[in-house]
Amino acid sequence: MPDLVRLRRISLRTRFTLLVVALVFGITALLGWVAARQSADQLEANIGASTAESAYQMVDKLDRSMDARIKEVKLLLGIEALTSGIDNDQLRAQLEALQDNYNVVSWIGFTDDKGVVQAATGGILEGTSIAERPVFQNGRDGMWIGDVHDAVLLSQRLPNPYGEALQFVDVATPVYGQNDGFLGVLAVHLSWEWAAYIQRAMFSPAQARQDTEMLLLSAEGTVLLGPDEMLGNPIEGLSPLPSSDTSSPSWSIETWPDGRRYVTGMARSQGFEDFPGLGWVAVSRQPVDQAFAPVQRLQRVIMGIGLVLALVFAVIGWLVASRLTAPLTRLSHAADTIHDAARPANNIPVETGSPELMRLSISMRNMVGRLLDQHRTIRQLEDLANSDPLTGLPNRTFLNRYLLHLLPEAKREQQSIALIFIDLDGFKEVNDELGHHAGDLLLIDITQRLQSVLRANDIVARWGGDEFVMVLKAPSHQLPTLTQAISERLLTTIAQPVALPEELQVTVNCSLGAAWWPDHSRDIEEVMQFADAALYVAKEKGKHQLVIHQP
Repeated sequence: MPDLVRLRRISLRTRFTLLVVALVFGITALLGWVAARQSADQLEANIGASTAESAYQMVDKLDRSMDARIKEVKLLLGIEALTSGIDNDQLRAQLEALQDNYNVVSWIGFTDDKGVVQAATGGILEGTSIAERPVFQNGRDGMWIGDVHDAVLLSQRLPNPYGEALQFVDVATPVYGQNDGFLGVLAVHLSWEWAAYIQRAMFSPAQARQDTEMLLLSAEGTVLLGPDEMLGNPIEGLSPLPSSDTSSPSWSIETWPDGRRYVTGMARSQGFEDFPGLGWVAVSRQPVDQAFAPVQRLQRVIMGIGLVLALVFAVIGWLVASRLTAPLTRLSHAADTIHDAARPANNIPVETGSPELMRLSISMRNMVGRLLDQHRTIRQLEDLANSDPLTGLPNRTFLNRYLLHLLPEAKREQQSIALIFIDLDGFKEVNDELGHHAGDLLLIDITQRLQSVLRANDIVARWGGDEFVMVLKAPSHQLPTLTQAISERLLTTIAQPVALPEELQVTVNCSLGAAWWPDHSRDIEEVMQFADAALYVAKEKGKHQLVIHQP
C-alpha cells in the first residue's frame, strides 16, 4: 500500500518521462545487445581466424624453409668431389665453402659406406664412426629428414657462445658412384636457430604488445619452440591436436596449464614439395582478455551511445510531457479553486490545444456545474433536515448528531459538557389567547434572546414546541460557575417583555434544568434525561428558576 501511495504522488509528466526513458533505454539496450553480440561473435570469429592464420603462416614458412634445405642438400650431391675420389682435404674445403653460403647449416659431413666420417666441415668428427646413428642408418636408404633433436656427438665440438643446448634437424641422403655403387652418406645438420628466427619474424609490434606467443609442437605434442619453461615438455589439458589429414587451421578458447585462458590457433604441417612434413603443429596463442579487448570496447561504446540516447530522449520526453500536462495542470488548478457553490463553473478554462483537451475541459465545466447544483440542493436539504423552519435553530436531529461528534472532542481536550433544558412558562396562554401567529412571533424573539446569551463555541437547539436545549463546553471545575452564570442571564433576558403586533406586549418566563457530562454520567443520553428531570423539578418548585441534577 505505501508503494501504491508513493506511485500516486508521481506526476503524469514524471511518469511519461520515465516511460520514455525506460522504452528508449530498453530498446537501445536490446538493440545494443543484439548488435554487440553479433559484432562480438563476428569479431571473435575474426580474431580466432587471425590466430589460426598466424599458426598456419608459421608452419607454412617452416615447411617451405625445410623444402629449400632439402633442395640445397640435393644440390650438394652435384659436387664432383663426392664421387671423383679426390682427397679428403679438398672435399672438406668444398664443403666448408658451401657452409659459408648457408648460415643455417651447422655441420656437413660425408661418410664412407661403413659409416666412418671421411670429410666434414671444420674437420669435426672426421675418422669417427656414426654407423649407429640414425643419420647414417636412415640416410643410406634414401633421402631422410630427422626431427628436431639434441646434438649428441656435436654438442661439445660445435661453437656455442650462449651455452644453450644445441638442437638440429638432420637431412641425410645416400651418395652413389658412376656405376651406381653405394659410396656413403652425405649428412647435413641444420641449426634449429632458423626455426626460432622464423618464429620471431612472425610477430608484428602490435602482436608483441598483446602477449601473442608462437609455439611449435612435435607430432607427439612436445614443445619444440616456445617459452623456455615449456621446451621439451608435452602440453596437457588442451583439445586434441589437429589430425594429420587436416590441412585447414583451427582455433578455440583453451585453458592452458598456467590456468589462463587463451585464444588458441593451431595448424599442422603438411609438408611442401620435396619436404614430406614431420607432423609439426604450429600454435599461436593470445590471452582472451587482450584478444577480445576490441569486443569489450565495442560493447562499451554501444552501451555508452545507448545511455546518451536515453538521456537525450529523457529531456525530449520531459519537454513533451510538460507541454502535454500543462493544460491538465491548469484544469486541475481551476477545479481546485471551486470549493463551494459560490464559485461559478465557468472558472474552468476551455483548452483549445487539441480536440481531446477541448472536449475534456468542456466536459469538466459541465460536470462541475452539475456538481455545484447538486451541492446547493444537498446543502438546502441538509439545512431543512437539521434546522427548525420557524426559528432557524438546529433541531433535535442535528443536536443528537452534534453531541456524537462533541463527546470525542471533549475527551481529547479533557473538558466537560453541560446540557441546559429550557421550557417557556406562560407560552401556552399566549398561543391560546392571541393565536398561533403571535406564538410564532414570540418564539422567534425568544430565539434571538437565547442566541445573544450564547458564547461563540456553544449552541442552542429547539427541542420541540416551546422547549430548547443549550449545550455548553468548559473544563470540569468551571462548569458549575458557567452554568449558573448563563442560567441567570437566561432568566433575566427571557423575562423581558416581548413586543407583538398591534402594540401588544407579553411577558413569559422560563424554567431551567441542567446536568453535566461526565460528572453526572458518561452516557450522554442519561445526562439528557437527568437535565429533563431537573427541568420538571424546577417547574414543580415554582418555575422561573434553575435546578441542577443532584446524583
